[in-house]
Amino acid sequence: MPTLLNAGASPRGWSRLSTVLQCPQKYAYTYLLSEEEGGGKGGGNSPALIKGSLIHTGLAHHYRRMMADQQGENREDWYEPMIAMQFQAMQEGEAWEEHLEASQDSVRDYISHYGLEEFKIVAVEEMISTKIGEYLVTGRADLIIQQRSTGKVWIVDHKTTSRISSTQQKYYGISGQLIGYEYMGRELFGEELWGGMLLNQIQHGSKPKYNRVELPPAPNMLARFPQIVRDAEERIAQLEHRDVHNYPMAMNELTCYHRYGACQFVDKCRWGKSFKV
Repeated sequence: MPTLLNAGASPRGWSRLSTVLQCPQKYAYTYLLSEEEGGGKGGGNSPALIKGSLIHTGLAHHYRRMMADQQGENREDWYEPMIAMQFQAMQEGEAWEEHLEASQDSVRDYISHYGLEEFKIVAVEEMISTKIGEYLVTGRADLIIQQRSTGKVWIVDHKTTSRISSTQQKYYGISGQLIGYEYMGRELFGEELWGGMLLNQIQHGSKPKYNRVELPPAPNMLARFPQIVRDAEERIAQLEHRDVHNYPMAMNELTCYHRYGACQFVDKCRWGKSFKV
């Protein structure tokens, strides 16, 4: 039976650390409070997240089957992209099935646009990790490639959007997740082989568009990444004794309302622990 790849989050990824740095109260509600009590990650049925997740799954299977071809494996050991996306939508439910056809069209157009790609595929949806002191940091790389002309290795991160803009390169260039990937990539492959981080921008919808760009350098952030990890982990440890409803709040309009809308816990913070969604 073919394999359905896991394109989800890694167990000790940046999301956990970035949440406590952003707002400790949000961290507590996200990671320490059960869904029955109004906590948890939530947001899983937003159209943007659903489309992004489905497209990621399709691309993962497309590239894993391409990798099988390159390595002389049987590509049928992995689901065909459209079938993998269908399985995921069926598992997640009706809200996901609503966006399946459009997401499949996006993946078909992407495959047609890029055609037969010339790079060597090193890994697809590969778990990577590092130890910073006693702390384990993990990530799941969407795609790792090696350029045949230079031998350089790149980690490629797929980002879906309704509209590609040049500001996204700057935005993701300071992402702790992607800076963490660069940190781990340099450790894994060494300075001589390491090429860098590639942002694979995918504009879905009626006017598909594609762009691949190297992320701009952030050397100071890269150098400080280990200390930022330690700071976040120590903050988590320092707050362990607190009641889950009494973690420090950011209480800042730029944190409580972000580019996707309101934080899912804004009303819980406004009204207190008795608030029910």
